[in-house]
Amino acid sequence: ELQILAKTIIGNQEVKRAFLLACFTGLGEKEIRQLTWKQVADGRLNTQRAKNGQKVSSKLPTTALRLLGPSGPKDKKIFSLPSDVAISKNLKTWMNRAKIDKHITFYCGRHTFAVMNLREGANLKTISKLMGHKSTVPTNKYLNYLDAEKDQAMDNLPELDL
Repeated sequence: ELQILAKTIIGNQEVKRAFLLACFTGLGEKEIRQLTWKQVADGRLNTQRAKNGQKVSSKLPTTALRLLGPSGPKDKKIFSLPSDVAISKNLKTWMNRAKIDKHITFYCGRHTFAVMNLREGANLKTISKLMGHKSTVPTNKYLNYLDAEKDQAMDNLPELDL
């Protein structure tokens, strides 16, 4: 679905870039609204979680670097996002154009980040740190979204002739 969204036109390109960046960094809307070029250096992101003050330092994947684009003045904000209402309208229109029948909020970007990392084998503690959680307790909720994959793994076990 992310690939479909990347190829689908949206009314506000800043909303698209910001949402996709959330999917590849785990940043929340508040962090993205406040993000400056000073926080992006040498392919790394150095920020602080708005909700709890936890510092987060992480390498930026290639996709995130491409979404950020060329750097600007250190104190300049990277994104100029519209109001929360306008973001919601843009996301809804974007999903409709992409023919994705889901109610998407900006928070879904953080969720996507966690689930993608879990699917790729990252451990819970690492994901917790990347998301700026103080412990793995809030990160545990993302494990529930892997139930279908657990079921598929069980279905893939070989049959025995008994």
